[in-house]
Amino acid sequence: MQVQKSIVAIIIVAVIIVAGVGVYFFTSASDDDETNTVNIDFAGQEIVPVSNLDGGIVAVGQDSFRWMTYFGLADKCVMVDQNDMTNYLGKTFMYVGRAQVDIDGGDSAKLSDADAARKYFTHSNCAITTEDVKTIIELKPSIVVVPAKFYTEYRNEMAAIESSGINTIAIGEIYTFLDSKTFMITDDLEKQIDVLSKALGQEKRGKELKEAFKEIVNDLKSFSGKVTEKKSAYIGSVSYNGAHGINSSLSYYLPFELANVTNIIGGSVNYEGSGVKEYSAATIKNGIKEDTILFVDASGYSSNTDNTSQGIIKMFEGHDAYLIAPYIWTGINYESVFIDAYQILRYAYGDSVITESQMNEKIKHVYDLFFGTHESNRNISEFKSYTVDLPENGTSIFEDMNSMYLVAKKNPIFGEISIDSSGKMSY
Repeated sequence: MQVQKSIVAIIIVAVIIVAGVGVYFFTSASDDDETNTVNIDFAGQEIVPVSNLDGGIVAVGQDSFRWMTYFGLADKCVMVDQNDMTNYLGKTFMYVGRAQVDIDGGDSAKLSDADAARKYFTHSNCAITTEDVKTIIELKPSIVVVPAKFYTEYRNEMAAIESSGINTIAIGEIYTFLDSKTFMITDDLEKQIDVLSKALGQEKRGKELKEAFKEIVNDLKSFSGKVTEKKSAYIGSVSYNGAHGINSSLSYYLPFELANVTNIIGGSVNYEGSGVKEYSAATIKNGIKEDTILFVDASGYSSNTDNTSQGIIKMFEGHDAYLIAPYIWTGINYESVFIDAYQILRYAYGDSVITESQMNEKIKHVYDLFFGTHESNRNISEFKSYTVDLPENGTSIFEDMNSMYLVAKKNPIFGEISIDSSGKMSY
């Protein structure tokens, strides 16, 4: 990391005005309502705030581009991860950030080495190659954002970048981001926001993001507090680095906790790693009660064609069952955790807790808080094996992601599921 002893007071004002939506980000490093005392990043290195972002941002590795989109800086990104070139199925932020990336000719999901823009997407998922290092040094960006593990797993590559005088910042990979008892944001999540706020000169937006987490949690608590008879549920087909079958689940599933639903897969919270595991049919069967609801993560719904999966699903015949939005893929969709919680509240408890129209408005508001808009700007329609029509003006992120799933996965991201006597699901 570049070492600077002096700190130059710079005011960076970024105004993102989303036409037709009326939601604005006003970000200024001079707005110091809340003191940010973090000086060390997740790799234990000194944070060197940028003086400007004129050289652009390189955001590579897991979650880097996600956070740049949260901070309203997707349009400053001149290079991103290969995983963020096409992954609209696993990442909600793609429906806002991907179209804003500052890469000439990069608006394609089918770039090859023959395309000049290809070099500005890394050549390996959530990793960095020597070829990528060469491109980064050529770009001379204002800052490079990477996961902390890059400093150990790609030590030589990072050393080469830093020795060229380029500023770098390391972020954490944070999955369980709310305290299991208080639902306040964890110390790691607060540090994540503070590290990026300081490094990027975006203190006010950092404060807005912290408030967004708190606002949504409080709103969910106001709905879950209406629950008079708590129900039990199982979440299946949770993805992690790819889609998985119905036995893929978590013992601590945050949307259940936020929605006041009992998880039939018991276990203590683990703040390290994704928590996604495969469970045996016996373990799942032992937890099923008369009122147990089956929730299926949309990302893995179509993976349940084998006998093992259908045998587990058959155990839920006669139970209520629903599809919900993707929770995780490569890195966690923080906004989708909240969206899942609203969906679960609706499906588990109905109008007595939250109406369908309320749920739909809450989903839009979550997007507004994280992205400054709830409307999709997806500008890529042709993918390697399918084509999805571009969204019309005013199409919400949720609606557009649903359209992507209907074409690519042949299933929606919401709605009721029927289970037949053989364990096959339909919607």
